[in-house]
Amino acid sequence: MDLEIVSILIFLGILSILIYRDRKNIEFNFGLFIRRTKKGKKVIYKFGDKHRKKLILIGNIAVVAGIIASISGVFLLVRSSYSFFINPTEATPEIKLVLPSVSGVKLPGFVLGIPFWYWIIGVFIVMFAHEPMHALLVRAEKVNIKSFGVLIFFILPGAFVDPDEKQIKKLSTIKQLRIFAAGSFGNIIVAGIFLLLIFGYNFLIDSMMATEGVVFEKNIANTGANDAGLKGTIIGINDKEVKSMTDFLNIMKDVKVGDILKIKTTEDIFYVKTIANPDNPNTPFIGISMPTTLFVYKGLLGGFGVVSEGTLSVVSWFLSLFGWVFVLNFGIGVFNLFPIKPLDGGLMLEAIVKHYYKGKKVTYFVNGLSLIILALILINIFGPSVVGWIK
Repeated sequence: MDLEIVSILIFLGILSILIYRDRKNIEFNFGLFIRRTKKGKKVIYKFGDKHRKKLILIGNIAVVAGIIASISGVFLLVRSSYSFFINPTEATPEIKLVLPSVSGVKLPGFVLGIPFWYWIIGVFIVMFAHEPMHALLVRAEKVNIKSFGVLIFFILPGAFVDPDEKQIKKLSTIKQLRIFAAGSFGNIIVAGIFLLLIFGYNFLIDSMMATEGVVFEKNIANTGANDAGLKGTIIGINDKEVKSMTDFLNIMKDVKVGDILKIKTTEDIFYVKTIANPDNPNTPFIGISMPTTLFVYKGLLGGFGVVSEGTLSVVSWFLSLFGWVFVLNFGIGVFNLFPIKPLDGGLMLEAIVKHYYKGKKVTYFVNGLSLIILALILINIFGPSVVGWIK
């Protein structure tokens, strides 16, 4: 059995045991598990009271950033929806459901599959960036917090802060906006931190490692590479330098089936005739399996030679993790600012409209706009797939 699947089963087993052992404190409701707690209130209260002025400043910035993100998100959504209605057959989904994936399992086109452990780690970071920011601004505005909580809908985790809603309704508009905008702003801040981590991580790796060509596992029978006896590390094709798989693929873009390539390796120069790729007859194939970039240590680590596959796997794993955490925090942060109730963006819209108008017309307007935006989101998610099924 695949190691990833085994680790997932172990994780779900441990989670099931924890839920069972704590079942007296858990609310169960049609696949929804809710665990409330008051632990941490003292810490939030103490921090919120001590740094109230700073938190209010952050809240003001969050409101401005939230309104800009909300308007920008709606603009992109409307533009994408317009493109779909104009030319539905060539439309590609701009918004996708974000769900965990397992190797070997194919997900439908409207789902953005994220490797399970990246998804789990990323979602927990999203929650612990989002909810504590809400809690801190709730306390900065001197609103009581009833409880905190975590929830699981089947296998989808979530978290929440349960403030005194009556006290929030009595607050001024700007105070309400600060509370509503804080969570997504926390996600955007975390996304920025991880973006910097990606740049810093890449800089660190570039200072430690260098690319020295393309290596491959073996030649494939009845191909140009096998006929030419290709061997060694590929360092050039048609007098163009090859330092990495990126160089290799860029050169191959201009190659046609039947072309004869002058391939320079660390062993010799070989002339290889391309054939049609068995998996895609329209693309050329030289006949090598498992081509990868050759990495070697440099600088202070220069004496260690070639970077092992295990080391590269670890480096790649963390880089991918940083990338997915960035995507999840930024994407979920912006999505949560869409003007849809009960999302934070919908609550912000309602607070702003109520500042100028009263009565049922506010409810009608906010609910109506929420339905329109929700419809556009559903069209963007499922529309292209529906068109594809019809075709």
